[in-house]
Amino acid sequence: MTGPGFPRHPLALLIMASAIGLLTACGDNGGDSAAGNDNGSGRQQAAPAGRYDMANGCYAMRPLSGGRYVAKAADGSYQASSATLAGAEPLFMKPSALGRYLLSARDSSLLTAGSQITSAKDASDSSDWVIEGNGDSGFTLKPLSGGGSLAVDAGSGRLQLAATPARFRFEPATGCTAFPEITVNASGDSFKGTLGDGPYKGQVLGFADAHVHMAATDFLGGAHYGGPFHRFGVTHALGDCKERHGENGRQDLVGNLYETNPLAEHDTQGWPTFVDWPAAHSLTHEGMYYKWVERAWKAGLRIMVNELVQNEVLCTLNSTGHLKPQNCNEMDTAVAQVQTMHDLQDYIDAQEGGPGKGWFRLVNSPAEARTVIAQGKLAVVLGVEISHIFNCNVRYGALPGLPETHGCDEGTVDTQLDRLYKLGVRQLFPVHEFDNALGGNGIFDGLVLNVGNKADTGQFWQTYDCPDEEYYYTAGALMTTVPGAFDSEDPLSTLLRQIAGGTAPVYKSNKRQCNARSITPIGRYAIDRMMDRGMVVDLDHLELKMKSEVIDMAKARSYPLTSTHGGHGGISMTQARDIFRLGGLIYDYKGNGKGYAAALKKAEKAHVESGSNFPFAFGYGADTNGMGAQADARGGDAKPVSYPFTLFKGPQWGSEFNGIKPVVFDKQRSGERVYDTDRDGQAHYGLVADWVEEVRIEGGDQALSALYHSAEVYLQMWERALAHSKH
Repeated sequence: MTGPGFPRHPLALLIMASAIGLLTACGDNGGDSAAGNDNGSGRQQAAPAGRYDMANGCYAMRPLSGGRYVAKAADGSYQASSATLAGAEPLFMKPSALGRYLLSARDSSLLTAGSQITSAKDASDSSDWVIEGNGDSGFTLKPLSGGGSLAVDAGSGRLQLAATPARFRFEPATGCTAFPEITVNASGDSFKGTLGDGPYKGQVLGFADAHVHMAATDFLGGAHYGGPFHRFGVTHALGDCKERHGENGRQDLVGNLYETNPLAEHDTQGWPTFVDWPAAHSLTHEGMYYKWVERAWKAGLRIMVNELVQNEVLCTLNSTGHLKPQNCNEMDTAVAQVQTMHDLQDYIDAQEGGPGKGWFRLVNSPAEARTVIAQGKLAVVLGVEISHIFNCNVRYGALPGLPETHGCDEGTVDTQLDRLYKLGVRQLFPVHEFDNALGGNGIFDGLVLNVGNKADTGQFWQTYDCPDEEYYYTAGALMTTVPGAFDSEDPLSTLLRQIAGGTAPVYKSNKRQCNARSITPIGRYAIDRMMDRGMVVDLDHLELKMKSEVIDMAKARSYPLTSTHGGHGGISMTQARDIFRLGGLIYDYKGNGKGYAAALKKAEKAHVESGSNFPFAFGYGADTNGMGAQADARGGDAKPVSYPFTLFKGPQWGSEFNGIKPVVFDKQRSGERVYDTDRDGQAHYGLVADWVEEVRIEGGDQALSALYHSAEVYLQMWERALAHSKH
């Protein structure tokens, strides 16, 4: 989570100040896996051998005893009454989870349990069926609620619930109405395997996104609307955000603050119209629905680092403002989001035909990642990006210089680090947006985050003038301050600034300010323990001097470090060269294709100047779903993306792509909305594929090579971390 473009609107400060008062007072086409089955096209599929095999297929049901097919009566009830397959009701089998299905009729109603088996428009536990058995002995069906299993009345043939289940066969049928779903709009299979010859022999091919927030469904106390999946499908995952954001979006407090207009409104409807969201600057709406990510995977995404995220201050503010108190503890939220990621993996497996068959795989090591990528799948790494890492928050005294308090010691660090590691977390931010017991955060916004730091820690930031030196990422920020207060350099003004800084935001207004809080003893201990375990340590969000102190720790053990989404707080050129020299990586915050080409040149130059002996490549950190604005369209005189476009084929695709089959991408369609990168920018994650075409246009073969080797370079960095660990 970053949040570039924080509000400068004067009302924002007033609202945040009021909130602090509240807080203190309260204490497709052929590329679609689903469309590859019947989807109403009349295409036949095989009879299922197991309970996962009917995923997204079109089938008729027939009880093993009696021999008649299940048909739908005029009153919406179901009975085994048809002597022929042609008279049966064709049912589209939409997985809701592994081994569970929604059975959707031609009129899109769902087979639902009740006093009798009937049709319902809306999904519920009564229409979510657990299927057991196999094709030889037949299948049983039991709803999540309703008591009993699906059976057939011996006299009337009507379907009903009973203690003793009937067994059914599923026979391939035609004429289904497809269950609503977003399409990938890509033709061709994504590549698999490792490179077989030349200088890259044995390496993986593909690009890395080292920073996203795909599990942020409970983010910020309900401020975030939507999810990457829902057991009842896209209409529930991406429906109408009015339930969270109110009529016309007027209750989208956090999103409106970030938009610099607390009174902003938006069209709340998602599926099928998607009028106002997702959009590049729509920060509190889902941008990583799994079918959008699938499109990026087809374009060659092979490493994704999902940062488990929360901001306790904004979570408490939003849940209090909506009178829906939630558990906003950042560690608890991070742990809960681990389960979300496993549920997502299972859901994708269910869509693809069973456990392990999906393209989305959580990994715990570079070796696991290499295996997954060789299979042509996406390797997903878990990270954590929160301010209260290990519950190591800090509370300052009422004035600068008074003792701070926190409940964090070495035992706490060891216990909580072990907790996260066992859950599969492998990448960590020691500090996020506010100061904590480990050290100070890197200042990049001089208003809203400073108010948040006051709410979180009891003090506004204490600062110093950022050094005048060459920067890779600019350090600090010009602070919002009491106008004209204590700007001079005399000792009295300096003293008054220090005193007032504990109770009011008073800074020199003409110099960029860096955070005076650097690494603490418990911070050194925690980062040493991270390195001992071979964790990927991200320097983004650390205070400028703290970055140097952590780099010095890394130098002592030849340990690689990363910056994955823009530095946050600044990175000097000296620090950047040290990162490269240690075998670490700097992947920029993801811009558009033109921005990537420019950032690549800067990174290549710093890598060469560092004298690094390690390979160079250049991925990105998109920060999608993390309150960070996504890239706008290139605009200007940029050569437009011409649809459909083809990846992996053509003169600008280097020798490493020899033998790889092309994949053709058309404009991405979500319901009734069709997206175009030259109009919409990076409105959602499905447009990453279109962004790759922008990169080809703007940077040619050099940019494509740097991008598609970024997954390999990430894995080599991770392997070096493990090699220099004690784990």
